[in-house]
Amino acid sequence: MRPLKYIILILFLAAQTGCISQEGTLVGEQKTTESTNNVKEGKVDNESDHIQIYASVGGKKISQEELDYECFRAKLQKALANNQEDDTCPPEQTLISQIIELKAIDYLAEEKGVAATEEEVQQRMDALKEDLASSTIFKEMVSAFGEEKYWQFEKQRYFTIINAEKIKEKLAEEEKEKHSYLNDESLKYNAKKKFDDLIVEAVGKIETTIFYH
Repeated sequence: MRPLKYIILILFLAAQTGCISQEGTLVGEQKTTESTNNVKEGKVDNESDHIQIYASVGGKKISQEELDYECFRAKLQKALANNQEDDTCPPEQTLISQIIELKAIDYLAEEKGVAATEEEVQQRMDALKEDLASSTIFKEMVSAFGEEKYWQFEKQRYFTIINAEKIKEKLAEEEKEKHSYLNDESLKYNAKKKFDDLIVEAVGKIETTIFYH
């Protein structure tokens, strides 16, 4: 048994150049109960459909299907960047850490009173599809993964990406009110630093259990 708080913080910092740092591209009271921020060993299945579960974040389960999507997304990014020689998945713990970070961003967006809209997400999705319409690699890989499944996950990803952008915009506005003498670059830097700190705090607030298999 290892304290999840420290495991997640380490993995979170290691993942900073991962999913959310690539915004706009293909690629948001500490609990004290025994079930909170735990690390457990052994296989855990969903009682109703026997899907293998890797973690529980704020009551929402992280399943094998979600890990498969994160793995595929990483491979797709490498292929689109002409790095097809490296078709390996990130380590399982890194994938879980990235998923927890994404859920922490959505949690923080709710706290800050901001939210991506269906229209905003659809516009991003349409632009993405247009940009990649002529990409044979994209079409072949997405088809092999499952087009409907891919776009369902990708839609949720863009909700989170836009949530992250809106949080940063709100933080920049707050910084401008406090430090009106700073230029835009400094305000954005302060907002980004505040954003990173708040995400780490949010990870600590969400009731999370990781199951190692």
